[in-house]
Amino acid sequence: MGNTRRGAIALAAVLLLSACGSDSSPEAAPAGGSSTTGAPATTGAPSTTRPAPATTTTTARAADPCAVGRQSPPAGDVAANFATALAFAPDGRLFFAERSGAVKVVQGGATRTFATVSTVTTEAGGGYSERGLLGLAVSPTFATDRLVYTFHSSTNRAIQQVTRWTDCAGEGRDAKVIVELPGGSDCCHKGGRLAFGPDGKLYVTLGELHAAAAAPDTSDVRGKVLRYNPDGTVPGDNPFGAGNPVWAAGFRNPFGIAISPAGRLAVTSNGPTGDAGAPGTGYDMVATNVARGSVYQWPACYGYSHPIRGASCDGVEPEWSSEARANVPTGATWVNASGPGATAGRLVFCSLNQGMQILTDGTPHATVTTGDGGCRLDVKQGPDNALYFSDADTIHRLA
Repeated sequence: MGNTRRGAIALAAVLLLSACGSDSSPEAAPAGGSSTTGAPATTGAPSTTRPAPATTTTTARAADPCAVGRQSPPAGDVAANFATALAFAPDGRLFFAERSGAVKVVQGGATRTFATVSTVTTEAGGGYSERGLLGLAVSPTFATDRLVYTFHSSTNRAIQQVTRWTDCAGEGRDAKVIVELPGGSDCCHKGGRLAFGPDGKLYVTLGELHAAAAAPDTSDVRGKVLRYNPDGTVPGDNPFGAGNPVWAAGFRNPFGIAISPAGRLAVTSNGPTGDAGAPGTGYDMVATNVARGSVYQWPACYGYSHPIRGASCDGVEPEWSSEARANVPTGATWVNASGPGATAGRLVFCSLNQGMQILTDGTPHATVTTGDGGCRLDVKQGPDNALYFSDADTIHRLA
């Protein structure tokens, strides 16, 4: 999203509402520069909320006081303050991240605070910003390690951090910052989404931070999908050399990511908004087959290979573009064959302007149809096969 038309995470009025009180979290985030590969020595602050009683047998509680028995996912809507990201644990609990800094979990039929991070949702002078708590993921081996991951903007605005937490019966403990990334010098294009692939690796999206030329540069983390080991180190089989977390390049502001059980990686990215000589509206995109080492077209081209100032469109073209219509895509998920109605077997993504978008593969391009209008920020499929999706104040359920 652009700084003149719309933001990567909200309409202006909603952003103002969600930003109130964002600087009042209990502990300041660590200061420092940006690191693209390692884990800094600083850590976040775990929540002080006491753990709820585990819903397991007496024997299980004695063996592991942090264990939580099987939970039913929410049966209806859940109140939430600008839930930017959703994630389900294997035990059925719904975790969600509120932009102002709270990570919450629906457990035992109630919502409780799992952890908090110190973040900001405005620029230093109080102006519009796309910062905040933006990403959330649950470890694919959560049943044994109980790890939860978040992505947020630091209060110093210079960096953004991926933090790893250990769940103890609904309380986040042992917070550790495992990755630090640049935060940008202005309001926009922060990225911030997290997802685990079937390879067990953590994928992180980072916008180009309004430095368009950085997007195709595979030695720069901006405008990328990044790939890490679960501890924040860089896998040795990444495509661009030792120590380089870049997995795919050439994105303006990748603000949604979804990885299917078969490993098909999809990214939503917000359109030009006048940047780098591109048009002033539209041309949001979805790439549904982001491959290892692929480089997409921003900023040489936009939409379906429309060149800027005669540039060559050598990069990968997206499967879908909104073209001249503003869509503003956000969170995404792959829906299995048991999903509700027309969403079954499709990629579904939320959008600020159009609500739920249901994508169908096609030639030469994919197409989308519109679903529930409440799908504005993020969407995930629950263990009950229902879809859960968020807007400014509610997480909705569609069965």
